[in-house]
Amino acid sequence: MTFASRAHEVARLRWGSALARPVSGIAVVRRAAMAAVLASCWAGGGAGWLAGPAYGQTPDNSCQWARDGVCDEVRFGGDGACDVRTDTADCAVAAGDLMARLSRVVQARLGDDSCNYAHDLECDDIRFGGTGACTAGTDATDCRAAALGGDDSCGYAFDGECDVPGIGTGLCPTASDTADCASVAYLAGRSNACATAFNNICDEPGRGGSGSCAALSDTADCIGRDRPPSARDHFFGRDDRKLIDPVQMPWRAVGLLSGPDMDCTGTLIAERLVLTAAHCVSEGGQITLPEIFRAGAHGFEDLGQAGVVAAYVAPGFRDLDVGPGLGNGDDWAILTLDRDLGAMAGIVRPRVLGADDLAQIDAGTFRVDQAGYSWDTGAWLSGHLRCRVLTAYSDNTLSHDCDTAVGDSGSPLFHYDAAGWSLVGIDSRYTDPLPQMAAGFNSSNLAVDTRAMVQALRKFGVAD
Repeated sequence: MTFASRAHEVARLRWGSALARPVSGIAVVRRAAMAAVLASCWAGGGAGWLAGPAYGQTPDNSCQWARDGVCDEVRFGGDGACDVRTDTADCAVAAGDLMARLSRVVQARLGDDSCNYAHDLECDDIRFGGTGACTAGTDATDCRAAALGGDDSCGYAFDGECDVPGIGTGLCPTASDTADCASVAYLAGRSNACATAFNNICDEPGRGGSGSCAALSDTADCIGRDRPPSARDHFFGRDDRKLIDPVQMPWRAVGLLSGPDMDCTGTLIAERLVLTAAHCVSEGGQITLPEIFRAGAHGFEDLGQAGVVAAYVAPGFRDLDVGPGLGNGDDWAILTLDRDLGAMAGIVRPRVLGADDLAQIDAGTFRVDQAGYSWDTGAWLSGHLRCRVLTAYSDNTLSHDCDTAVGDSGSPLFHYDAAGWSLVGIDSRYTDPLPQMAAGFNSSNLAVDTRAMVQALRKFGVAD
């Protein structure tokens, strides 16, 4: 969630299929690790809808179902049996068929796929409601459905779950899953990236407040906190987050882990040690280190920065996407920094859950405070205070109802008692809905608790 692609990390809910689909953890933001260019052009020649720079590995036919005469890539209407750009030969015709349906006027406006962010499934051409990350006319394939006003051409259309980027799982191209996304379409393009978000005053221009927020950047305050169960971000009907002051403890110890293609959250547990989720640094057995840890990041400011020089990943970590309690307890990693930050920024030591804690969880009285760098708040720390731990599982994981979003992977679950603050778990992924949840919710939140890492914590001398 190397770091899982945005599409890869949100495939977590796709269980039960006879065809293995890509899976990973919940909360890394990565641009296009598995989305890219197909080699051949659509029927009609020219520069080609499928021409452009490959973002990642070269497009190939490495899928086991390649060259079977059926396109298995979901973005071109396939069933998702093949990852993006691994069924090149079979999908060239399917891609051409989709593009050929456009009028030549629309084709001309869409242009080509020369943007570095082309083929990441998200439309980045602002003329079609995209992010603006690409210049006009350079993100054709990702913007095709948006240029038509939306359609249901994705292979996951009509499955009851919104799969487009931003408001859905990110498995379908922008605007290609219209029916499933109808209930959350009003959230498209919105965020809570304003510095005054969650203050109960709408500060977007012309909305009655100060006007200090950019348009669409103060969502909770301007359109309310209620969210439909089908929303991608897991707020369980209501977004109860707030912006957190990172100057105060224990939040000083929380920081933003960043690399070219990812953002995660981590916590200082010693002068040079940061605890985070394993899927933030490991994919397919390959470790890719974040470049920097910013303790107490607050917009462009922070309490201190350090590089990441090593990672100790849970032994045997496989990033399994299974139901709650069935083997997710290895999603943790301890990172080593290139200089001391803890003494300056602050440290929160992990505490291994004991019998009394587990009894409180069983009784429904164990509360935690969670905070992380959610995708929609950017470098502003957001959190859900006094949320509940619902269940403790034998695989050393916890289900909880803290409101989290993409970017919160590795974020801490802090607990306060007579001994002060301690870290008892880290946010990991979305998983199956729990029986006690209200109808309509299609998932719940899962954290890895400190029982899972007790030996490593003792090895590093940081266990209480």
